[in-house]
Amino acid sequence: MLNAFKKTFLSGTVLLLMVGCATLPSLKPAKPKTPLEGLKVDEILSTNNGTTLSFEKFLEDLAAARIVYVGETHTNTEDHRVQQKILESLYERNPKLVLALEMFPRESQSILDRYSKGQISEEEFLKEVDWNEVWGFPFELYRPMLNFAREKRLEILALNAPRKVVEKIASSGLASLSAAEQTQVAKDFHMDDPAHKNYVRQQYDAHVKGGIRDFESFFQAQLAWEETMSETLARRLSKSAGDEQILVLIGKGHIMNRVGVPMLTFKRVKQPFKTVVPMPINYPESLFDPNLGNYVWITEPMETPHRPRLGIMLRPAPSGMGLEVLGIASGSPAEKAGIQKGDILFMIDEVPLQSIEDLHRALEGKSRDHELKILRGKKEISVPVTISP
Repeated sequence: MLNAFKKTFLSGTVLLLMVGCATLPSLKPAKPKTPLEGLKVDEILSTNNGTTLSFEKFLEDLAAARIVYVGETHTNTEDHRVQQKILESLYERNPKLVLALEMFPRESQSILDRYSKGQISEEEFLKEVDWNEVWGFPFELYRPMLNFAREKRLEILALNAPRKVVEKIASSGLASLSAAEQTQVAKDFHMDDPAHKNYVRQQYDAHVKGGIRDFESFFQAQLAWEETMSETLARRLSKSAGDEQILVLIGKGHIMNRVGVPMLTFKRVKQPFKTVVPMPINYPESLFDPNLGNYVWITEPMETPHRPRLGIMLRPAPSGMGLEVLGIASGSPAEKAGIQKGDILFMIDEVPLQSIEDLHRALEGKSRDHELKILRGKKEISVPVTISP
């Protein structure tokens, strides 16, 4: 929520900046000549003992947990396929299922309630929840799961903190929040876990620092996401019946390495949980790592990213038009082109930039040379830029 401040590195730009949406944190694909013999797509591995499970045994194990976390890389269709399968299968075993989502701030709960009850259309829902602002990734990736929840009248639980409040923490620290803003994030922050802090430190060292005061504020901002989601889940668990189960869809970085939301929730309410991480079959050196999760679901191969890079950190512009530059990497094509923090990118190669996906599509074309239209203050300027391969 590592998916606007907290998303993932995409094409060298960052839509939202946090660990939870990192594509595959600290993992590297195996060399082509080192696959593990016998592995197949859709096999499910137990990292506890290194064995494969039948799908039925896997579901039996999940049924024993009050809460199940299924990780995702937000733009990976395979991860969403796995989530859909688990959602439908858990519902078949137990219709008393709650679908909890990282994607929405808690303030959106009433909108989700009306949507899940069929009281508003999808178009109304997307407008009211401000999808492009609160999440920004293509809704098509999430439509099947939300449609299923709506069809079955499942409760859809909004987990997260408001983006703008977390941005303020990152830029000014937790102590800078007003009394009203403090009520929008978790009451308690666990800042004394060295493993968690070290994990976040690795992500901080790799990030463009635009809009971030220092590591402590970065760590506090990460905790604001995770503590708020954990607090929301703990409250729901505390008031739910014992036969109810919660399925959480969340960025992989928020549940891996035995830190993050599952452990923070367990500290609040000691209820059994399981974590499931979809992982491409061409990452076999990582598949049996117990730090990934309780179970690894093997998915189709994923190519090692070789996407063009601008080297800028972006968010949707507050005006709703274009993308605002939050930070620029030193030596990057963006810096060489003279792009500045605060610029609004509103067009590339005569194509309007309505979302981060528009920029991705333009950068993934054959040409490395592009023309950006930028609003700097009240002045519109054209900036030629050559992207990195």
